[in-house]
Amino acid sequence: MRHFIITIVSIFLLACEVFSQSVTLKVREKTILRGERYLTVKFSVEGASENFTDVDVARGAYYYFVCLPEGDWAIDEEFAKEFTSKVLIQQDGNVYYPEVYDILTIGGKVGLMMGFEKKFKIEKPFKINYPISEKVVSSGEMNIPENLWEGYSKSFKTYQDGVKLYSDRNYQRSADVLFSVVADDMAKKFSFYKDAREKCVKSLDNILIELVDKFNSIVSATIEPEDKLKMYDSLKIQFQDYVNAVLTPKLNVLADTLVFAMLSRANSYFEKIENEISAEKYRLDVKNISWLNTESGLNFKYRLIIDALAYAFTSESFWDNPDTTKFEFVLPDTLLANLKVFGVEKDYNIFQRVCISNMKNKGTLFDEKFLVNLLNNSSYLPQPYYEIFLAIDNYIRKNYSESRNYIIGALKRLTDYELIRRLEVLRSMIFVKQQNLSAEAVELYREGLRKLSSGDKTGGLDAFRRAILLEPRFPLTNFTIGEIYFQENDLYPAIIYFSKAVSLDSNFVLAYERLFDIYRIQGNWADARTVLETALSGGNDFWIIRILLAQAYNELKLYDKAIESLTKAISYNPLNYEQYVYLGVVYSNVGRFEDAERVLKKAAEINPDRKEAYQELKRVEELKKQKKQDEKLKEKKK
Repeated sequence: MRHFIITIVSIFLLACEVFSQSVTLKVREKTILRGERYLTVKFSVEGASENFTDVDVARGAYYYFVCLPEGDWAIDEEFAKEFTSKVLIQQDGNVYYPEVYDILTIGGKVGLMMGFEKKFKIEKPFKINYPISEKVVSSGEMNIPENLWEGYSKSFKTYQDGVKLYSDRNYQRSADVLFSVVADDMAKKFSFYKDAREKCVKSLDNILIELVDKFNSIVSATIEPEDKLKMYDSLKIQFQDYVNAVLTPKLNVLADTLVFAMLSRANSYFEKIENEISAEKYRLDVKNISWLNTESGLNFKYRLIIDALAYAFTSESFWDNPDTTKFEFVLPDTLLANLKVFGVEKDYNIFQRVCISNMKNKGTLFDEKFLVNLLNNSSYLPQPYYEIFLAIDNYIRKNYSESRNYIIGALKRLTDYELIRRLEVLRSMIFVKQQNLSAEAVELYREGLRKLSSGDKTGGLDAFRRAILLEPRFPLTNFTIGEIYFQENDLYPAIIYFSKAVSLDSNFVLAYERLFDIYRIQGNWADARTVLETALSGGNDFWIIRILLAQAYNELKLYDKAIESLTKAISYNPLNYEQYVYLGVVYSNVGRFEDAERVLKKAAEINPDRKEAYQELKRVEELKKQKKQDEKLKEKKK
């Protein structure tokens, strides 16, 4: 419905300032009786306000146009009614008529203001048509400047702010500010939208460039690993913020291949940063345990860690694990407790991490500096740790012959019964590989161990026996069955299986030791001697064989041989407590009391907290007194 409102308003305007766009329409043809008339139609706002903006245009339900007569004619009510009933706006095949009009006095002229419903788009050109007659239509095209389009002021101000930030190289802020323009659907119609979008994308790219420059700067910096780690942690957070808070929310809106490339590149730096963090953590770990590369073997904490590491790396769960990134280390509870008590558990754990990194990146477990220092400290250490570590390292690297040679070298001096057992199991598995024994039999052996550990002894024995049926040349399986019988004190079948083990592998020290244990229990020292002498002749001239053989010789009263065997054992490893006690016992058995006291005192020096040496010294003192009494009696009888 059209509405008619008459309001007389006196407004003095400069046309060039008030109206953004206008058209001139012919509203009357020339005739004999009257001349032509023209009307200028100008885009305006309600009330024909001066210096109006897009905000003024956006108010209300109508777009307004002011009509002023050209020449000396004047608009009256009759003309206003006729004109507004015929004039129309045409756009995209649609026509729109004015809904309201008003009469104004502008600059001394009477003008007409028309209001059209906001059904057409002022962002697009449109025509204003006025039919003068049935055959003649006066028409003009109007283009409203974009500064009057809805949302222009706000968007342009934001755009200018973003450009200023961009010029100031504040790319973090410029990206956000310009994106608010890019993300606004209403802003897409403005001419500056394209530039806003381009500068937004460039801002994002420049942020990434700055982050990459920071990364490269940190990588090349010569600083302590602790400081680098802090810088990488901070940079990682900045990359995360960039991807999650800055880049990702803009992807769908920008939908630009360059932006997707930025995302891909930014994500690639997470892996690079993690790699650098791992490298710096490794550097820090190496730094924190570097004292192990220089410390003397006289340092108790050094010896404690080395002993713990020897147990860790000889754990079957470690060396038998094919995945060198998931090693499992098993320590006796007492060793673990000592590491905690003396404050070196952290160093122990760090050393393991370094070794795993070494294996992954260098193909070897131990650093050369550590091994050199370990070798130099050999004379201070109670066990042949240098040989033990190299045996494990070569096994992991599949240098089985080298590993076996180092095991043999370690067994020469090894006095720790548990480490002897562990290295013997390792050597037995090398035997399996070198002799190319049946893989199925080996798996049955492992199945048997699993069943035993779960308490299923019957199932375990069954698996072991099936392994032997498949592979009769399997010494470790024979030994394991013999061990089951031995633990049950069923000695005769144990002897059969242990003997079978040494017949298959003449270097099977554990089997020789168990045969000795059985003959000792039986009091059969002659067979004990025979077994151990057979071991010696088979190339097993080791500390443990010499010690056990000395016990057999002592029981057989072959004291000179016992002393010779113990002396050999001491030459292999002079740091063992028990061997001096054994030798003191033998010396006292043959009446060499001064020698007995000498070696027993040596034992007490090695471990002053153990009682056996002191007890034996008391016994030697009593024997000396008895000897003197006996000598006095002999003198009296003469």
